[in-house]
Amino acid sequence: MDRRFTGGVLVPLCSPCDEGDRFLPDRFREGLSLCLDAPVDGFYVCGGTGEGTKMRPEDRKAACELAVALSGDKKVLVQVGAADRDTALELARHAGAAGADGVSTVPLPGLTWSEQLAYYAALPEVSGLETVLYYTPDCDAGLEQMEQALALPGITGVKSSTNDFFFTMRLIDSKPEGVILFNGKDEYLAPAVLQGAEGGIGMWASAFPEAYAAIYRHAAAGELAEAFRLQVTLNKLCCVVFRFGLLPAFSVILEYLGRWSRVFRGGAGDFDEDFRRAFLAQAQPLIDQLSHPQKGAAL
Repeated sequence: MDRRFTGGVLVPLCSPCDEGDRFLPDRFREGLSLCLDAPVDGFYVCGGTGEGTKMRPEDRKAACELAVALSGDKKVLVQVGAADRDTALELARHAGAAGADGVSTVPLPGLTWSEQLAYYAALPEVSGLETVLYYTPDCDAGLEQMEQALALPGITGVKSSTNDFFFTMRLIDSKPEGVILFNGKDEYLAPAVLQGAEGGIGMWASAFPEAYAAIYRHAAAGELAEAFRLQVTLNKLCCVVFRFGLLPAFSVILEYLGRWSRVFRGGAGDFDEDFRRAFLAQAQPLIDQLSHPQKGAAL
């Protein structure tokens, strides 16, 4: 079986926790299992949605091993960025030994650009896996620097989550041949695919994998009415979410969908009954539409 990353939709898995912020493997398993029948191509483990940088290394290794064991024919891309280089490289080494298909990384804090490049170059060497860089919203690397990073041996992709859509367009235009770009900003998934992005990895895929995959596949096929029917609905939901607060609103959505809602550590996603009621009064019709993407038109 060909396990190379060629694009498609990867679901960024949540890393459920208890009130003491301890990782819950059984809940993680349940969340992954809910996506197995969705038309997605794989899983992104311990990324931003999965709060990897806030988890203990041993819990991140457990999440990686569970994802590999449960993913079947879907691919597993493991985010290994950490507070320090040694921990990140150890997580990359573990991902390779565990049987993951690739590793990904956020930029490490406190490194000069030359040190960052050396770290990027080391990842495919220690893991033996394809490596996908993660361009986060707070990245300060410019286009020329990213071109330099993407030209390193073993770097096969980039996830672009910048708020600057034109920068994503420029990355698509300038990336080396054979390097794939995953769009990471859900609000412009369809436009990014139309511009040439080969895939998508975004937070809302973990809540609405069928709708997210449908946006991607319709856009890739040039079926613009179908793609933008769902894109507009998702963007309307995002507007409501950001009025209330991303993390507690996302947690309410997970609860409404019958899933474990505590996925953000330090109480970041906590909500009370008044919040739940007020948020769902505005968001419930949109959630229902995205939960059943084959029904109806955009709201």
